[in-house]
Amino acid sequence: MLPIPASVAAYLAYITAGFLFLLGAVFTLSPAKGLAMTKHRAENLPTIMAGRYFFMVLVALGVALTGTLQQLGFVFLGLAGVAFFDAAVYARAKTAVTPHLAAGIGAIIVAVIALKGAPA
Repeated sequence: MLPIPASVAAYLAYITAGFLFLLGAVFTLSPAKGLAMTKHRAENLPTIMAGRYFFMVLVALGVALTGTLQQLGFVFLGLAGVAFFDAAVYARAKTAVTPHLAAGIGAIIVAVIALKGAPA
């Protein structure tokens, strides 16, 4: 056991969330600056995306196996947000949005069932 209260993790998570929000804002306003800040390279982004999808798998399975229904609903609302954000990006580029809309709707369905479904 560490000599640090576990509650400190929540404060570190708040700091991390703020930093991730900052990165998201920078990438939204200036993708080139976002790439420079994070040291990502555009040619590596497809492989980087694979890592992000594997992370989503870990979070979805982890919360399904060990979390509460409220946590499950919250995670799937987040996944829906990612899908709808992608759909908006592709809509602005006048390209196909159906796969991302379908993923978002599927995630919303999971979230609604987790949050509003009948007790088991």
